Amino acid sequence: MSRKLIIFTCVIVSVLLLGVGLQTVRTIDFFPLSPARNVYQEAQFAVKSSVQSSAAGDKLSLYMYTNPKDSEGNKVKVNLQTALGLAKLQADSITADELRTIKPRPWTVILLTGEDISELDQTVIQSYLNEGGRLLAYTRFYAPEWNDMLGIESNNGFIERTIHGIEVNQTVFPGYPNLPASNALFSNSMLDIKLKPQVNIYLSAEGTPMLWKNNYGQGSVVFWNSTSSIQKVGRGLMVQSIGLALDSLVTSQVAVRSLNIDDFPSPVPLVVNPLIHQEYGLSTSDFYQRIWWADMARFAKIYRWKYTGHMIGDYQNQTSAPFPSLLDNSPKILPYFGSKLLGLGGEIGLHGYNHQSLVTAKEPIDPNLGYVPWPDKASMVESLQRMVELSKGLFPGHEFKTYVPPSNVLNKTGKEALAEAVPSIEIIASLYYVGEEEGFLEQEFGVDREFPRFTNFPRISSGYLLDDGAKFFANDVIANFGMVNHFVHPDDALDIQRSGGKGWKYLSEQFEAWLASLNKNYGYLEPLTVRDAVKKLRIYSAGKVDVHYSQDVITITTKDELVPMHYTVRVPDNRIPEISKEAGVLTRMEHADGLWHLEAHQPTVTLQLKEMKP
Repeated sequence: MSRKLIIFTCVIVSVLLLGVGLQTVRTIDFFPLSPARNVYQEAQFAVKSSVQSSAAGDKLSLYMYTNPKDSEGNKVKVNLQTALGLAKLQADSITADELRTIKPRPWTVILLTGEDISELDQTVIQSYLNEGGRLLAYTRFYAPEWNDMLGIESNNGFIERTIHGIEVNQTVFPGYPNLPASNALFSNSMLDIKLKPQVNIYLSAEGTPMLWKNNYGQGSVVFWNSTSSIQKVGRGLMVQSIGLALDSLVTSQVAVRSLNIDDFPSPVPLVVNPLIHQEYGLSTSDFYQRIWWADMARFAKIYRWKYTGHMIGDYQNQTSAPFPSLLDNSPKILPYFGSKLLGLGGEIGLHGYNHQSLVTAKEPIDPNLGYVPWPDKASMVESLQRMVELSKGLFPGHEFKTYVPPSNVLNKTGKEALAEAVPSIEIIASLYYVGEEEGFLEQEFGVDREFPRFTNFPRISSGYLLDDGAKFFANDVIANFGMVNHFVHPDDALDIQRSGGKGWKYLSEQFEAWLASLNKNYGYLEPLTVRDAVKKLRIYSAGKVDVHYSQDVITITTKDELVPMHYTVRVPDNRIPEISKEAGVLTRMEHADGLWHLEAHQPTVTLQLKEMKP
């Protein structure tokens, strides 16, 4: 063999070996074996307190009345109290007799939560409004003698059928889409009324006014012709509608957005998916690596997301011990995608050894899910320990902090197993709103009442293709306290129902459009992993915010609160709020007269309300 031929052969072999090596690195990704690479860098949040403990002006006074015998009204009361707490507002409960003693002031509002107003004296309310009092009714009630106060010209009683949907007539808070009558997210019993010409209508449903404001005497009434205030969907509107009754209102926002990738990293289905094959001619594995992840990584960079993935070991239905180790035979795709996720500043959470919900045969679960119950807690513990072993082997230095229960089903036994097997877990992320379905874990944001060692951080919305109902709900939680917690699954693009039969090109375009709209309308929401979002939420919840109001000045003081802190600020339409450059940044919110976003850079902020020049 000639020397040139030998050299040529060596070059060819070297190129081939290099190509094989690069492909191996691309597929396996050896880097996860470095502990330093996987050590999570927690976000840091500044906390400060105001030097001054008080300020001139009036504090907001909210007084909530509910007839003790009104069961539905008491449910609305609990829902409203939760919504107010998230926005760092507080309402005091009062009786009908105590209501008589409430003096009308510019920043005092009486909140009625139920439809049973039989204890209330109409003349007392009338006098209160005439002298400048503010009233907000969250549940419709039939009381013709109140028509004049409520701004009703004619009242024909209750509509005999359920009314669905919502139409935005005037903006209460920007971003809400209209919901057609075909959307059952809002289902109401409503009054068949005609309003006086001077009444301001903000929302309606099937042509019937739902939310309006009527000026009466020196005061005003805001009325919900609705029975939907009992549900979580609408909490943001419940909070923001208080501002309609007042000249000014400040509500607090935690300003967080999180995006979870559930079932990720996980084994990839080996079957050929018809949607993917038709659109790209690729195997599922190649689609995930070359198309889906490329888009998800691009979204993370353009829109600054920090993903939280929730890892799963396999999709077998084994629920009885012993459980084989996954470390020796785990798919190479797990370390590949896990390292990619961590490389973007993301977090890896826990989903499970498999996709069997952690419940025993005695605990509730929808039988249609087809899951195999666990015989006991010990089996759950062993399976979870196998996942800890796998994680330490693939991503040494990275601890599980977040757990998502498979199919959002978890009960007491599963929580006990989780606490025993994975002590590092601090967060459980299930569902914020379940609705009529049973057996699923519905959560509120904050400390778990049953197991205080866990913090609940539920999903609000999910999927790549959000319908108007999902967008409405997501927007409503932003209006409530500035939170987005969205979930997607890699196989959403493979499932006919979840994808609506659409291909990934369509899904990704629609999803990106929603991500872009969030950035445009709510650019102040800070992109965080779940563990950092919970850290920020804990600080936000523990801090204290006081607001003092006068006609020309609003002063915000805080104790042990985040800096920067975020607020929505509502002022009269003919006023413009101004602050010093050092105090923060004020931004007018689009399509909402008198509504502003404040990013406060100091613990004390004073807003001067200047008259708008003609």
